[in-house]
Amino acid sequence: AAMPRAAEAVIAAADALRYIRDTSGDLRLRELDGAIEALRAAKLACLTALAEGQKQPVAAEAFMASLGGPETLAAFGAALAQIDAAAIAWNDSWAAWLDTLAFADLIQPATILREGVETRYIARIEAVSGATAAPLRQAQALADLIAALEATGA
Repeated sequence: AAMPRAAEAVIAAADALRYIRDTSGDLRLRELDGAIEALRAAKLACLTALAEGQKQPVAAEAFMASLGGPETLAAFGAALAQIDAAAIAWNDSWAAWLDTLAFADLIQPATILREGVETRYIARIEAVSGATAAPLRQAQALADLIAALEATGA
């Protein structure tokens, strides 16, 4: 059951990243958060699948091959190393993109009424404009990470 879960997780991560790359207009920050979380879940699921696959290598390799992914556990492990390297580059890329944004592009003061008292707090913005998101969507690190995920059958 670990291999199917890993396959689903990798597909979900690739889909989340493709959404960021392929959409236009405003980019909701929750989409970026979702992609980051999907990558974490995929890595965990793949590491579990690799460990479990060692117990039944023939079945694991047949399953991976049926999805168009790596044909051996060794190739799967190598693909995971490539995904991990690409994910590190992507993390650096989006962090560098964040560094280009002005403070006001990310947070703003807001007021809420709680228990009859107006309270000021710091609110995270919901989305950045398409123009602001364009460098993130066009980042080579994003394309490379999607390609690494697709190499496993995503």
